[in-house]
Amino acid sequence: MPATQNLGGITGRGTSVRAIRIDRFGGPEVMQLEDVPSPSPGPRQLLVDVAFAGVNYRDVYEREGSYGGTPPLTLGAEGAGTVAAVGPEVTEFAKDDRVAWAAAPGSYAEQVLVDADRAVPVPEAVGLELAASSLLQGMTAQYLCTATYPIEAGETALVHATAGGVGLLLTQLVKLRGGRVIGTTSTSEKEEVARAAGADEVIRYEGFADRVR
Repeated sequence: MPATQNLGGITGRGTSVRAIRIDRFGGPEVMQLEDVPSPSPGPRQLLVDVAFAGVNYRDVYEREGSYGGTPPLTLGAEGAGTVAAVGPEVTEFAKDDRVAWAAAPGSYAEQVLVDADRAVPVPEAVGLELAASSLLQGMTAQYLCTATYPIEAGETALVHATAGGVGLLLTQLVKLRGGRVIGTTSTSEKEEVARAAGADEVIRYEGFADRVR
């Protein structure tokens, strides 16, 4: 178990934690595992022991320099874990609560600061690994079929990359709303995954518009 110490009246890990950081933009080779100071939560912040960090394309863009930010920095923004300490003015969470998040910079670390307003309670029936891997993609799928276009029963949706993270979740949400899904994939193996998620028809990308019509 990691050592703990009092951080200005708040009990957390030791003086340092491990994090995946970059000191310049580039490919995967620029990522380094480093020791960084253990953060301390400010007002309306949670200090969270990270159990799992979500891995998304936005992290690749961040590493390559097309997403903003200035090195050196810790990568990642999504994850799930257990609250180690709460900052001032936090009343809705307490130490040892399980939470997930999709917008906490520096989530590729053993600990991260999460704004309380951006934290989501994780029910006991949901594993932290599942929570970390589904929140950002799940929100994307949810707004696509409820806000961007509120799909209704009997309507057909074309879902690209059906076997991907967003595609699988979007397929299931469209089916729950009574819609029909035509999915696109690149291989027969991915087609099986898409059909298992509920896709009614699965086609390849080439000439998809004509095939859908």
